[in-house]
Amino acid sequence: MPKPRPVYWIDYQRGPAWPAGQAAPKQALHDHQVYLQRLMENGQLLMAGLFRDAAGGGIAVLDSSDETAARRMMEDDPAVQSGLLQATLRPWQMVFNPAGGTSPFAEDAAS
Repeated sequence: MPKPRPVYWIDYQRGPAWPAGQAAPKQALHDHQVYLQRLMENGQLLMAGLFRDAAGGGIAVLDSSDETAARRMMEDDPAVQSGLLQATLRPWQMVFNPAGGTSPFAEDAAS
């Protein structure tokens, strides 16, 4: 079985500069979106998206096994730098990967 892939997960929440009473301020998040697009084009972003409930926020999953590099990617985000978003970095390990067909039980299923 292939070794599970280590990645880093960014949990984005509204930051202190988030305009009170507003849903996602589209114009203010433009630089954030462009930044994530660049990470994706460079192969550093596996996926990102928004939570659809009233609490809001979002996640980004970085393709990095190096915490220092992942933290730098998070801190370089223009929305984090401006305080529009606050972010928390968490190490995460993909175990079940439908796209890659990997699972801790893949060998059991083949038997």
